[in-house]
Amino acid sequence: MTDHINIDNPVIAFTDNTPSSTEPTTTLIKHLPTQGMSRATQLLPFLPFGSTTLWAWSRDGRFPAPVKLSPTMTAWHNDDVIAWLNDPTSAINSEV
Repeated sequence: MTDHINIDNPVIAFTDNTPSSTEPTTTLIKHLPTQGMSRATQLLPFLPFGSTTLWAWSRDGRFPAPVKLSPTMTAWHNDDVIAWLNDPTSAINSEV
């Protein structure tokens, strides 16, 4: 049996640099923006502790206080977090 090869329309493999739909797309933040606010999941990569400590320290004044944006959304001011990261002892809440 003879294989039929169509030489009039050769198949050329096409590749490009776009990610395929099966690959997960992630946005990496290399630094915490100085302005704006961030939620806990956005802050945790920059902090030397986990979420339980974040909430406990925010409650007792060892970490900047969060702002309640809605009944289900809480965020921290980025400039407060950056100040705390630069000097953890100077950003203790006096409100608590």
